[in-house]
Amino acid sequence: AKKNLKIAGGLMSRHYKPLEEAVQQLHEGIIGDIITCWAYREHGPVGFRPRSSGMNELAHQIQNYSNFTWLNGSFILDWLIHNLDVCCWCKDAWPVSAQGQGGRQVRTKPDQLFDHIAVEYSFADGTRLFAQGRHMHNCWGFFGDVIHGTKGSAVLGEGIPDPRIYKGHQQTKENVIWQFKGARGSGYQVEHDLLFDAIRENKTHNETERCAYAAMVGILGRMAAESGQMIKWEDALASKLELAPGLDQYTMDSEPPVKPDANGDYPVAQPGVTKVL
Repeated sequence: AKKNLKIAGGLMSRHYKPLEEAVQQLHEGIIGDIITCWAYREHGPVGFRPRSSGMNELAHQIQNYSNFTWLNGSFILDWLIHNLDVCCWCKDAWPVSAQGQGGRQVRTKPDQLFDHIAVEYSFADGTRLFAQGRHMHNCWGFFGDVIHGTKGSAVLGEGIPDPRIYKGHQQTKENVIWQFKGARGSGYQVEHDLLFDAIRENKTHNETERCAYAAMVGILGRMAAESGQMIKWEDALASKLELAPGLDQYTMDSEPPVKPDANGDYPVAQPGVTKVL
């Protein structure tokens, strides 16, 4: 802020007009007080690129950045962050604690990815946000958020181009009480339009703080799922854990912070064993 930097954080869902209007409806009380939020990202396996001839270990991991925790922060931070951010936006709050679980049940690629993860977040008022992620073949798929209030519910978020709000908790066509009318536009485009306009017109535009909070929600969830422990927000913030010590000194000839064993396998977090605090 002191340098008058213009920063767009990449959480473009907050600039998608249908979603903006849906969240505004929630904030105005159309479904009453929000009591639960559900964030889902259930789809097929995350890809993996084999090492090219002559490629060193660091470059190999970087080309597979979605597969190594020190690079992507884990599946929940890399892939679910948009949905977590939308749920917290709807709730107009950030969680105070989380507990969760995850693991590798079917994935055999030589990387660090959990292939399923589930986290229960708690807000200060005692309400919950539940996040689920899975990347496996031949399973039920859904990408979006479901919000329940005292008077109704909503299906919206990243992965839902046409958000809808419903009376009650059965999300059926006849129960729709609100849906967006008009041109949708693109959250990606609007995000950049706002940034470029701020640069050209020297307007204040800095999304760092809210994006940092959203990232911390993902980090909190990862800590909970990888450790199997209940983790408080303030304890996660105070953690001295470094996924890549000395990262600012890395060159392309540096050794990465994780390496394969003699069988080509990488260390994977184990709930009940892995320490995060």
